[in-house]
Amino acid sequence: MKKKFIGLLLILAIMASLPVILGQSKLNISAKNSESKPKITQNNPVVNAAAYHFRKHYNESTLKSLILILNSNYKAKKLDKTNTITKADFVKKYKSGNDYYSKIENTVKKLDGEYITYKNKPVYIPLFKVSKGNTNSSKKYPYLDAAACPWDKIKKDCKTRGKEVGISVNTLDKLCAQGLSYKEAVGYFLKAE
Repeated sequence: MKKKFIGLLLILAIMASLPVILGQSKLNISAKNSESKPKITQNNPVVNAAAYHFRKHYNESTLKSLILILNSNYKAKKLDKTNTITKADFVKKYKSGNDYYSKIENTVKKLDGEYITYKNKPVYIPLFKVSKGNTNSSKKYPYLDAAACPWDKIKKDCKTRGKEVGISVNTLDKLCAQGLSYKEAVGYFLKAE
């Protein structure tokens, strides 16, 4: 019991210090351009991927963060099209599915042409629901930094194996819920260029 209490206090201390740690954004976002943009249609791969990762409680910054990452993955030609959901299936999943899907489509339109770059090239960023409490750096993705994910530790589905390289969507959501902008939240997982 005492170890759990100390662990919880440590997690709370880390969470309280994150806004201070995040003072400087490490994010590079491209300028808007007309190259290689998916059309905003019902079969838009970025919209369908964002719908797949979407949860009702996400605020606007969380949704923008996800879409920025998915735009980058699309631009890098590595968008995972197996992690998508059609509008029809999305509407069946959520009671107010049409409203949520419209919100996703509108946010994709707002961020159209924005993506993350490293050395002036679009990057692929792996996404996963929840980590084991931290993410790791990797030579394969030199632009990603190891990051503490204290909120993931207290999730029931916290992973207990493997080294996650990428971005924990749960931690991304918690950072945005604490008031960080979508750029700051994504920047938490990126190395300075």
